[in-house]
Amino acid sequence: MISWIVIVIMIVLGIFAIKLNHLKHRIFIIVLITLALFLYSTMNLVTTQNDIELDSVNGIFSAGKVYMGWLANGFNNVKELTGNVVKQDWTSSNATFFEE
Repeated sequence: MISWIVIVIMIVLGIFAIKLNHLKHRIFIIVLITLALFLYSTMNLVTTQNDIELDSVNGIFSAGKVYMGWLANGFNNVKELTGNVVKQDWTSSNATFFEE
């Protein structure tokens, strides 16, 4: 419940900040808010899935190690997916996708 409150507060603050600034500042604020929401939601996901307690210094270091491993695994998956897309035969053909 507290995580949803934090997310809603960040979105409201972001909308308020967007109303106050110029266009180049708006884009920067949107990027920062998106990055903050991504980091908060993914860290919350990792700590809840792995039952990590953030009450001690060892728990925080453990959470950091698990989170960095999770991010590295995600980037590795994106790298493999991109490599498989590049290896596809993207040449055009005269075939139809649907049979008549």
